[in-house]
Amino acid sequence: MDRHDVVILDKLCHACLVDAARASGATLRVFPHNTLGKLEDHLHWARREHPDARVLVLTESVFSMDGDRAPLAEIVELKAIHGALLLVDEAHALGVIGRNGRGLAAELGVAAGVDIHLGTMSKALGVSGGYIAGSRSLVDLLVNRARPFIYSTAQPPALAAAAEAAVDFLLTDEGERRRLALWQNIRLLAARLPPAPLALPDPLPANTPAIPALLNRAPRKAGGSAIFPWIVGAEHDAVDFSSWLAKMGFFAPAIRYPTVAKNSARLRLTVTARHQPEQIMELGKALAELVRTIH
Repeated sequence: MDRHDVVILDKLCHACLVDAARASGATLRVFPHNTLGKLEDHLHWARREHPDARVLVLTESVFSMDGDRAPLAEIVELKAIHGALLLVDEAHALGVIGRNGRGLAAELGVAAGVDIHLGTMSKALGVSGGYIAGSRSLVDLLVNRARPFIYSTAQPPALAAAAEAAVDFLLTDEGERRRLALWQNIRLLAARLPPAPLALPDPLPANTPAIPALLNRAPRKAGGSAIFPWIVGAEHDAVDFSSWLAKMGFFAPAIRYPTVAKNSARLRLTVTARHQPEQIMELGKALAELVRTIH
């Protein structure tokens, strides 16, 4: 993208996507988190005011701090109606969502409608580095023109081999069993997690575009991913609660401004396939005790 183009992104997109959009020089428009009506307004505006521009929509499939999912099928439909491109960051869906952990786009059957697939190897794959997947022409363009790629050091061969082995493992029956074990733990934590002191706002948009599929969207429920935000509000409370849980033997990082909005500090809980049911139930008890001390 360049200064002649338009980038439209979800307000809660990761900082790396925001910084890249700014660095491109393109005109930026931001829509409130998962608010499809505003996304459609921005797409109309882009086509009206910049008829010759490339228009790129950016979203995550699973949002890193709230753990909720993008309405990806509807976004794919909107971008197709308006002739835009779509980049989806699957960092927190890879290895977790969809058969063999192929991500949310694959699970919803809309992978072909995503022009650029982005992800990291530092979550479910357990190594470091990242990937961008798309058409052959896109890959050739990035290899030859993407400055951060050209002027960065290549991965050590051992890390590249480890990442390849992790992907190969996901595609095996044992890898799928591991993923299903993770989902057992996700469901258990969702059932045992007491209500947080503060609730997340309803992500459903007040104004929806005229796409019938949007009218039947269900509200977000906890347990849609391996990430559980337990929102406490004040930054100092989040730090205190995290420290208290650490003494109890639980690692629950405190996330606060500027990573999240002011007064929405939280404990960011992430469950894995290796957690034991007893550990998850004990965490639920510890948080319930914490709630009682608050009140």
